[in-house]
Amino acid sequence: MYMTCTMEICKETGRHYYYGKSQKIYDTPQVIPEMYREFVSMSGKIFRIYARLVTDERDTSVTHFVDSFPDWSDIVADDDFEKYGGTWDEDKHDKFRNGLKWFSEQDVCYMICWC
Repeated sequence: MYMTCTMEICKETGRHYYYGKSQKIYDTPQVIPEMYREFVSMSGKIFRIYARLVTDERDTSVTHFVDSFPDWSDIVADDDFEKYGGTWDEDKHDKFRNGLKWFSEQDVCYMICWC
């Protein structure tokens, strides 16, 4: 599971931009704070459960992912939790949600993808 950053391209200037406070920002988005960098690229079969509970697609906006984020009880009730859960616990679940929430609150559009 990994993050991408979607930016538009200005037809007049050819420069990349994103909207911030209803205006085009022709700059790179803020650097990801160290505490959230682990969510830029994640591996582990546990994320299959999250992806399946959020959407049938292979990617979605982080905002949509956060809005549809499953409760801990939904994760542990999933048939695959015993197989994929390993050391995953409610604290890691909450930390994952909080990290994704930070990405969703940024002006630039972050996408989350998986295979």
